[in-house]
Amino acid sequence: MDPNSKRKYQLGIGFAIFAFAVSVSYFSVVEAGVQDTPQYDIYLVIDVSGSMQEESKLVFAKQAALEFIDVFQLDQSSDHRIGLVAFSDYAKMLVELDDNSKNLKEGINKLYPEGATAMGDGISIATQSLSENTRPDAQKIIVLLSDGMSNTGLHPLSAAGTARENDITIFSVGYGYNADAWTLKAVASVTHGKYYNALTGQDLADVFNEIADVLISPLSHYSSRILILIAIPVLLFIPTIERGLTTMMRRAEDKPVERNVRPKRTEDKPVERIVRPKRTEDKPKAKIDKLKITCSNCNHLNRSTSKVCAKCGSTVKAKITCHNCNYVNRTTSKFCVKCGSTVKGKVT
Repeated sequence: MDPNSKRKYQLGIGFAIFAFAVSVSYFSVVEAGVQDTPQYDIYLVIDVSGSMQEESKLVFAKQAALEFIDVFQLDQSSDHRIGLVAFSDYAKMLVELDDNSKNLKEGINKLYPEGATAMGDGISIATQSLSENTRPDAQKIIVLLSDGMSNTGLHPLSAAGTARENDITIFSVGYGYNADAWTLKAVASVTHGKYYNALTGQDLADVFNEIADVLISPLSHYSSRILILIAIPVLLFIPTIERGLTTMMRRAEDKPVERNVRPKRTEDKPVERIVRPKRTEDKPKAKIDKLKITCSNCNHLNRSTSKVCAKCGSTVKAKITCHNCNYVNRTTSKFCVKCGSTVKGKVT
């Protein structure tokens, strides 16, 4: 099977398994009786301390809260209820759990910044109301917003522990650069919620919309189940199915199944080095002895350095005749003894 065909088979198998997993997950949700959006009792717990006045933070917080309420369409359905708690020097219950969006929006619009940050007190008041007034089938949620550190009242982690004991989930939002991210993350973690960070007003609006989508979307609510159903067949069956299909295709084509044998690595042949022949230096030519000494006994020509005749063995006495005055000098003389001229005569 060529690589393109193999890839198409793999994609087809993956898509079929994905469709099967989504279908099974959807029908399991239906059978569980949660095909529709779950019911929620939600408290918006908003920081209205003096720092929220900076950079119009509270203005953006109000806008994000109003859009959050619109997502749940309280006036068209009684499945959800939302309440409002504000905290600064102390926490105050502004709107009890209600399905009337008008009352909530009026409470949000009346928020104004002043005082310190009693984050723990805000969580505590919302927790008390949810534990006493919630409906049996409703899930209890707190959406906590703060831009700073808790500096008065009950400690936030203590309040979060009480919320966990009452099965309340807290979604915490750190707003701006001075938010106490560590505490907000801990509060969310203790209650099995999630922490969000929003640096700007637009970020805050996006975060509130994301939280609303997580709550009202059944698919995201059961995302863990869907992921498990998808992951198990993908991990376990795709390799087996792919090998089976490959074997069937090979048999249908009456071709032997080719195993993926890694070709042996062929070692590169050594490069033949071109060896240049060594340059042979010309041997110095033997000096030709132009001066010859004639033996006085047998007239044999001997070398100028010979002391004995090579033919007869007689002693050779060579002399040089001066070309200027014909005086006979020794062979080793460079100048004539008689006239002083340079000796250039013939050797005799």
